[in-house]
Amino acid sequence: MLRGYARVASATDDASDQVERLAAAGVPADRIRVDTSLGTRGARPELEAVLGDLRRGDVLVVARLDRLASSVLHLVQVGQRLRAVGAELRSLEEEVDTTADPGVLPTLDLLAGLQRSLVSASTRAGLDAARARGRRGGRPPRLTAEAAAEAQRLYDEGRSVTEIAEKLDVPRTTVYGHLRRPT
Repeated sequence: MLRGYARVASATDDASDQVERLAAAGVPADRIRVDTSLGTRGARPELEAVLGDLRRGDVLVVARLDRLASSVLHLVQVGQRLRAVGAELRSLEEEVDTTADPGVLPTLDLLAGLQRSLVSASTRAGLDAARARGRRGGRPPRLTAEAAAEAQRLYDEGRSVTEIAEKLDVPRTTVYGHLRRPT
């Protein structure tokens, strides 16, 4: 069974072009769902409904892939849901049809892996560049170098960590993080 999905960015936008294209592709009017969703984080209740209605052998038809998903990763997630129920995908604009080419959805998985790798590599490169400029990640130390030296001196004299923490007005865990204890 053919099921259609269309999306527009705002209530003032018109989905009639997408709906007409879906109808021309053979999707019955009562099987077309339309969402109004702005941006990548907008709720898409009609998409959730159509994905929930899909059964083995159904085909989800969209006018364009960007109307279905907000990113490659989102498209892969939708593709995984389609495969989980045994449904297919057809995009009219891009001429994607998993009923004719079953290799499309696994290809999307590869693209998602590539996207994750690119994001990870970019993040690592940014962190490396920041370190090269002398920047350190994480939270700044709670104790100054002088206060840490004082904590170490008091600890070496036999004071308890609780006493040191009270004297420096910090939690005990902070003191523990700055002590070099004998092994």
